[in-house]
Amino acid sequence: MHVATRLPCRPLLGLLLPLTMAQAMAQAMAEPLEILVEDAAEPFSRADGGGYTNELVVAAYAAVGIEVKLGVVPYSRCKAMVLDGSVAACFNMAWEKALEGRVKFADEPLYKAHGVYFQHKARPLAARKESELGKPLRIGTVKDYEYADSALQARMRGAAFFPGRSEQVSLKRLAQGRLDAALVIGNDLQGSRYWAESAGVADQVELAFPSTPTLVYIGFSTSHPQGQWALDKFNQGYKLLRDNGYVGQLRKKWVAQLSLN
Repeated sequence: MHVATRLPCRPLLGLLLPLTMAQAMAQAMAEPLEILVEDAAEPFSRADGGGYTNELVVAAYAAVGIEVKLGVVPYSRCKAMVLDGSVAACFNMAWEKALEGRVKFADEPLYKAHGVYFQHKARPLAARKESELGKPLRIGTVKDYEYADSALQARMRGAAFFPGRSEQVSLKRLAQGRLDAALVIGNDLQGSRYWAESAGVADQVELAFPSTPTLVYIGFSTSHPQGQWALDKFNQGYKLLRDNGYVGQLRKKWVAQLSLN
């Protein structure tokens, strides 16, 4: 006698779930990939959405057929949203311990940053190098920026960091006498003096000495569903651009453009 059997539904659900997730992922990928970028990192990322690294990131994804939508926000928001998984990626980021396990960096950096200290011309620092900085100095920084370990050691020696909205804010506070120094992130596209000129205080502040250079990356959330995929695609696209000479050409274009300004 044939006895009808009832198949358990659990294996069927197990088959349907990956299919549903795959369909959802495919639908998400059909839309532009949303990436956040800071709004005050001249000349790499500007408030109007332009900039060297903005162009580079968009081009890397375009090289592998992916459209990108850049959300231009303050860096503190960019960093917080990639850390909590609200967005797949954020740039321009540098490594710090707090990112471990929560953010993955691309294989290659976007650029090298050069931290430098500014001092007031009328009130120069007694210190002649970063390792001599400590209590009771007041040093201007940018909120939520990642700084080199050598700079953080100055804080461990008693120097107080005063975070502001931008490099210009720190330099204006320095010019007003509210700070003893400002730690500014410069670059090799336009140099460090740009920030003092941008803040309108170049006649009042001057370069003192350097901090340790750091590498700057695009960072990807380990908890966002598109984070790993977006990382893999960026690495693929960037490699294509590097190998075909686009990265070098873009850099030369920006150096030439900035030299005219």
